[in-house]
Amino acid sequence: MRERVLDFLARYGERGYAVLRAVLEAYYSSRGSRGVRLGDFSYRDVVNRLRAWGLDYNPSMLLRVLEREYGVIETSYSSRNQHWWRISSPEEVAAALEEYEAGVEPGDGEEPGDPEVELLRLQIASIDPEGVLEKLDRLAAKPRLSRQELLVLRSLAFNELELVVRLLRRAEELGYEGPEIALLREILGKASRIARRIVTGARLSREAQRTIMQLTRINKQ
Repeated sequence: MRERVLDFLARYGERGYAVLRAVLEAYYSSRGSRGVRLGDFSYRDVVNRLRAWGLDYNPSMLLRVLEREYGVIETSYSSRNQHWWRISSPEEVAAALEEYEAGVEPGDGEEPGDPEVELLRLQIASIDPEGVLEKLDRLAAKPRLSRQELLVLRSLAFNELELVVRLLRRAEELGYEGPEIALLREILGKASRIARRIVTGARLSREAQRTIMQLTRINKQ
């Protein structure tokens, strides 16, 4: 568990740390509390703690990663309005957080790796991939994109997403398959699904317009 938590923190940095700290604090505050609780902590618990610290962002993506990729938490209850989780080995998670806070990360004390790989990792971190994925998640959740949302998507496509493609190609050249690469691929997959939806919607819209025109001509006959 320690290595998994430290790997998660190395991959997601301060945002990952804040979300995991919020999870742990929600767990400890729930112990011995009265009333019905459907797990160790809820989505709302995490959001409330983040806001109390002045952090206003959606933790959904990082909670999903903690569950699906790292097995640190697991869903205990989920409905349309609520999501609750249980935390695996809270003591080990707390110990790993303390280690991270003290500045101990995987690889400390080892010789630096390939400088080109280290540069690649820095470049990936510089584009804030989890932030990019969070923006795409919000766009993907919309049944139809507004003009302003299309402008946001265009900006991502000609800036961050273009860099994602270049970084993935560079990773292939170097043979690097670190955890950051999976995140970049997830970003491209999400962007591709949004693009297909927009193209399909535009095609359906054109078909609908042609159908209306045909019906209008028929009614005039």
